[in-house]
Amino acid sequence: MAAYIDASGNTQQVAVGPEVHKKALEANLSVEHFLNREHANADLKIGTAFQQLCASEGLALPGKNPFGLRASTIDEILSGKASAGINTTDAGTPFGSASRTLFPPALLAAIESQLAKDRVTDTVVFDQMVGQNISVTNENFEQPVINYGTAGGPEQARAQRIAQNATPATVLKFSTADRIRRLPVWSIGMEFSDQALRASTLDMVALMTARFMEVEKDSRVYDYLSSLFLGDNDLNTGAVAAVTSTSLDAAATGGVLTHKAWVKFLARNRKYRKVDFVIGTVGTYLQVEGRTGRPGTTNYDPTLARIDPQASAVNAGFGNDVKWFIVDDYAAGGPVPEGQVWALDSRSAITKVTNAAANYAASENFVMQRSTALRYDWSELCYRTMGNSELRGFDILTIA
Repeated sequence: MAAYIDASGNTQQVAVGPEVHKKALEANLSVEHFLNREHANADLKIGTAFQQLCASEGLALPGKNPFGLRASTIDEILSGKASAGINTTDAGTPFGSASRTLFPPALLAAIESQLAKDRVTDTVVFDQMVGQNISVTNENFEQPVINYGTAGGPEQARAQRIAQNATPATVLKFSTADRIRRLPVWSIGMEFSDQALRASTLDMVALMTARFMEVEKDSRVYDYLSSLFLGDNDLNTGAVAAVTSTSLDAAATGGVLTHKAWVKFLARNRKYRKVDFVIGTVGTYLQVEGRTGRPGTTNYDPTLARIDPQASAVNAGFGNDVKWFIVDDYAAGGPVPEGQVWALDSRSAITKVTNAAANYAASENFVMQRSTALRYDWSELCYRTMGNSELRGFDILTIA
């Protein structure tokens, strides 16, 4: 039986069985967060309830726990032999034990611990651009869409004068168009031979799986960006319209960007959005950085008398905090063509929805093959928050 030490120093034993996954799902929480909520009296100086429960069953990474435990092999975990012996009364059986139940969420927690060290990969940057995260418990969900440009809508309505004791006119009309979406499910499987089970430890499996997840999530970022800006037939139908640098400044021709064109691009629709992320290749980034007419690139003769009052716009709420997301070249599989800049307002442009009910973990023994297999499922996708009729949260600049 798994155990943890509470804030009073007492050992609390907890029967952790397969039903904990169902209870966590019903509470719309991960197993880790569910156990921490149910046993909030754990001594946090030692670790959260989930960390202590895992450690009591031998599910702890070396150097990452205050218990001095070594990393257990996968064979010890799945057979119930990994118990740390912290006042436990049931070591479990190969057919069902606390260590076997806690292994999938413990592995996922270890993977997240490995991934959390990274702050610069495309996955982390993309998550910063997501304005809203939604968690659902069904593979189908309704996407609410508000058309801001319709007559009588939030951007078309005007307040009206009213007489005393009169009922105000209804001018702000909010309505939604519900669209049924189906979330895709992603899956990964692992298979261990009996020899590998005895040799593989939790930290090694976590490190390997974390590497896989980095590559997997990194590649999915480009798919999301392409869908959001170029559209697709399933979710984000229709591409975002592009504007050329020449249309913003006649002098911005021949692949040379001017400061005037760049500022006017960032200022487009400034009352409806604030561009704070731009996406492009290294070559395009250098084009923007080397634009002509950029302030500070013109040398003044300090010996000449000059009148140079620095006028600053009091309502210039754009362009001062733009972050550049550099992606791979288009020829190498990147989503943005050379000479193009994709821009968005991260506050409201992108919504990520996750199906918590699809988070699934299971293991199976193949007796004839003398191997054990593990499976993990998860489900998520990204869509335009305002739908396909309101695209001012996105923009594309083509350097002509």
